[in-house]
Parts: sequence; structure tokens; C-alpha cells
Amino acid sequence: MNTSTLLIVFLALGFGYLLYEKMKKGEGKESENKLMLDVVEKLRTDLRSGLDKNTENVQGRLDETLKLLNQQFHNSQKSLDRRLDANTKVLNERLDGAAKVIGSVKEELGRMKEVGDQIKNLQDFLRAPKLRGNLGEQVMNDLIQQCLPQESYQFQYSFRSGDIVDAVIITNNGMIPIDAKFPLDNYRKIINTEDLEKKEKAAKDFRKDVKKHINDINKKYIKPDEDTLDFALMYVPADSVYFEIVINDEEISMHAQEKKVHIVSPNSFYYFLKVILIAFQSQKFEESAKQVLGLISGIKKESEKFGDTLSVLGKHVTNAKVKMDEVQSDYLNLDSKITQVSTLHAPKERKPKKITEVKKEASARAETQEESISLPI
Repeated sequence: MNTSTLLIVFLALGFGYLLYEKMKKGEGKESENKLMLDVVEKLRTDLRSGLDKNTENVQGRLDETLKLLNQQFHNSQKSLDRRLDANTKVLNERLDGAAKVIGSVKEELGRMKEVGDQIKNLQDFLRAPKLRGNLGEQVMNDLIQQCLPQESYQFQYSFRSGDIVDAVIITNNGMIPIDAKFPLDNYRKIINTEDLEKKEKAAKDFRKDVKKHINDINKKYIKPDEDTLDFALMYVPADSVYFEIVINDEEISMHAQEKKVHIVSPNSFYYFLKVILIAFQSQKFEESAKQVLGLISGIKKESEKFGDTLSVLGKHVTNAKVKMDEVQSDYLNLDSKITQVSTLHAPKERKPKKITEVKKEASARAETQEESISLPI
């Protein structure tokens, strides 16, 4: 409602109240009553008209508001639908990615199971002592082939006794025997056994195996009478076993030193081979240096011979030059005398030769004389 409508309503209410008071007191007249009724009717008509207009205005505003609300709701619904679609798409993509990841994980689990089975098969395969020794021997052979020249080693070398060592390194001072067959059965029991009593027994048996193997290497392969050095190498195929022997068991290390058996792991054996390679290279360098010194000595001798020959040639050239100067001087004297004689007997005066012409003739004669000289070169 607007201000005018409210004012009309209040006036009507006030007028009605006054009319009610007058009617109550009985003081009104018939004409006045009629007038009052007309006024009331007019006010009612105006009030109804104002109310209709206000109702139309309110209805219009309500329609606009409803339309605006509908539009906003429609826009919000569209935005919400777009967000829902985007979120649904992202969720579907993530679900697809998760499904792929789960599929990949399943495949990897299957592969890991296959690898586990293969490792188990390999462990079963390596349980046979001979096969395990062959594998360690192959690794050792690969290291030797990668580090040393082919002529400096030999595999499966046989002694006169019939014993065969896995490899020997050939040096100028003798051969270095290398054994790669190492006992690992009791060491495996040490690792896999949880019972302390069984673990101690396995450790004791392992020490016995290692000492026995050291004794066998000393007896079979260290043979200076067959051109070996006074020591041999015991190749341990795993660094963990090497540390168990060398670091944790001083008794075995001392026993190996007494028997002149050097214990090596894959890493220490690699550095040992590098030292051997450096020694071979130094030896080759020394031989090359001797050859170079021999060549230099020969060049020096040839240079001395050439110097002697050059000295003789220089002497001959010097003598030839002296002779040429003497011949030139004699020729000039002779020419001067001939000129004098010609002047006395000839009626006409003869022109003397120019000094340049005389020098040319003397040089030509000197060259002819040099050609006739034999040089002892």
C-alpha cells in the first residue's frame, strides 16, 4: 500500500467513528445521515479502487520477482548441472584410472608371483653344490675376461697330478692359481636357522668347511715346481660370506695366511685384477721403452756416420773453392799477358775482356774440374 491509500483508510475509520458516536447520541438528522452514507459509499469505492490498484501493483511486482527467481533458479540449475556433469566426468575418469591402476597392480602381482616362483626355482637349482660352484666360477671367469688381456690367463688349468684349478693368471714370475668352488651349505643354515643351538652348530661346521677348503687349495694348487707362485686365491662368490669369513672370524683369516691362500670377494677380486693389469701395462711400457732406446741408439750411430761424410764433403768443397780461386787468378794473369802481347804485334788495338766475362769463364772451368773430382762418401 502507498501513503494515499493509508490516509484514506484512516479518514474513513475516523469518519466512521464520529458517525458511530453521533448515532449513539441520537443527534444526527436524516439528511445528515444520507450525506454521511454517501460519503461512506464514496470512501468505500475509493478504498476499493485503491486496493485494486495496490493489488495490481503487488501482483506485478510479485510476477517480476517470481520471474526473476525462476530465471535465477534456472541459471543456478544450469550451473549446477554443468558442475555435476564436470564432477561426474572427473569422477568417471578417476574411476577409469583407478580401474587401470588396479588392473596394472594385478598384472604386476602376477608377474611378481612368477618372479617369486622363478627365484624359488633358482634357489632349488643352486642347492646342488656343483651347479652352485659352476655359477660362481662363471662370474669369476667373466671378471677375468673383462679385466685382463687374453694371453695372460687360462681357465681349467691341469697340473701333472691331474688336479684342475678353475683359472690361472700368467705372469713373468709365475702363475697365480684361483679356485672358485666354495662350500655354502652350512652358511645357508646359519642364515635360515632361527634356533640358536642349531645356528651355532652350523657356524662351527661352516668354519670347518672353510678351513678344509683352504687346506685343499694349498695342497693341490700351490706348486712352485710347476711354475706357480707361492700363493693362491680362494674366490668367495658373495661379499656377505666374505665379510663373515674375513671380518667376523679372525681364526679363519690367520689360517688362510699360514697356508698362503688369499681370500677374495667379487669386489676385492676386481681390484686385484686391476692391479695385475697395471703391472702388465707397466711391463709392456718398459719393453716399448727399451725398443725406443734401441732405435735412438741406431739413429745416433747413423747420425755420426752422416756427420763424418758431411765433414769430408765440406773439406772437398773448401779445397775446390781454393783451387777455383787459384785457377781464376792464374787465368787473369795469363789473359793480361796475352793482351799485352797482342797489343805489341797487332796493328789494331784489342779490347780487354770485362771482369764479369772473365769470372764466368773461370767459374765454368771450375765446375768442369769439380765434376772430375771423385768424393769418398
